[in-house]
Amino acid sequence: MPDEELIREINSLADKLLFKLQTLAWPAGEKYCYYNANQQVVDLGISMPKNFRGLKPGVGWASRAVNTLADRINFDGFANDSAGINNLLDDIGAFSVFGKAKSDALIAGCSFIAVLPSEDSVKLLPFTATEATGNIDQRTGLLDSGLAVLRWYQYDEAGANARGWSKVGLVPADYALFTKDFTAYFVNQQLAWITQNPTKRPLLHVITHRQSADRPFGKSRISNTARRIIDEVGRLKVRYEIAAEFYSAPQRYVNGLADGSIDGAQFDAALGKVWAITKDEDGEKPEIGQLAQMSINQFSDQKKDLARDFCAETALTLRNLGYETANPTSAESLKSMSDDLLLEAQACQMEFGREFREIAISARMAVEKISAVPSSLKAIEATWKPVFQLDIGSAGDAAYKLIQAMPELAGTTTLYRMLGMNIREAEELARKANSARPGNFMLAGGQE
Repeated sequence: MPDEELIREINSLADKLLFKLQTLAWPAGEKYCYYNANQQVVDLGISMPKNFRGLKPGVGWASRAVNTLADRINFDGFANDSAGINNLLDDIGAFSVFGKAKSDALIAGCSFIAVLPSEDSVKLLPFTATEATGNIDQRTGLLDSGLAVLRWYQYDEAGANARGWSKVGLVPADYALFTKDFTAYFVNQQLAWITQNPTKRPLLHVITHRQSADRPFGKSRISNTARRIIDEVGRLKVRYEIAAEFYSAPQRYVNGLADGSIDGAQFDAALGKVWAITKDEDGEKPEIGQLAQMSINQFSDQKKDLARDFCAETALTLRNLGYETANPTSAESLKSMSDDLLLEAQACQMEFGREFREIAISARMAVEKISAVPSSLKAIEATWKPVFQLDIGSAGDAAYKLIQAMPELAGTTTLYRMLGMNIREAEELARKANSARPGNFMLAGGQE
């Protein structure tokens, strides 16, 4: 049974992290609104009729900014795996969890993965930035302590426990507090039990996108600038909708009509109706004209200008946003068009790779119930599938020329990775090649 002082420390730390989560959850939730195209278009009070104020134009650019990058970052496993980490990750479904955490980190700037020990193994549980938070050690990049919400109160259950969570919308009911020494579980906001942590490292890990000293929890792909551009496009589409209504029903005018000669209601025009205006006693008749129609092409041009601004902010191309452009002549041309996105993807691979590696180490240590990192775990390195689809013919030609220039490359894992094989296939083939006479086949020009 823990002593009263420890219980007070646990409750105090949990309250601080709950307050931190309450502060950060709403901005993170706003980014998910943009990702799902559920954001509210701000009415500037100038040209929008009241009937249009509830309109939500569909602008899916935020999801394109996230998904286009996320689809190019595919975790392939760990190299130098003598500790069986890849098999452990397969057994606990870690690759699926990593994929979810990756997308959430790109949306909100960060996400979290908890390592939960079970009887003979561990479970990985992902959390979004609206569900978890913590205190980051700037030196190691790991959390000193963290909190993740396991269950939320329903709207009619919170009662006095709401404590200012109305802006967020939901109130935490059950949650877990992670530290280096223990993991404490709360049920209905009351401390329920404590489990010791044999790894001596918090079992809640943060996954960040573009982490920096001023933004330790990373930066969202849906940045402030990107959200402002999306808002401008939303207002533009509303103005387009209004203009389209007037464009379909041109405005007409009548000159020379005597005062009170006809009720204005009789001049309501609609499709399928014909106006009949007769001459007066002096033989005069009113002159009917039509106001010049505005061009709606200006909206398309303005939207394309905003698309260029959005592409500059998110490293996308106009093709990614659905605009027709000149077809690239080759795969190399397509890659050069997306050079900025390639650099972004490589930076994400490095950052995510370090964090996935720490999760894998914690998972193995939790299974073995040890507190020191074994040397076999220090050697593992995260690997990734190619950002762009490989042309196997070009890759084969390049590999052949490299082997001619550097014979020692034959039969290595690096060579097989260049040909697009996953890390486990590459390492297995390298072992088989090294057990025989590596490189003889290709060095001989394909002749045995």
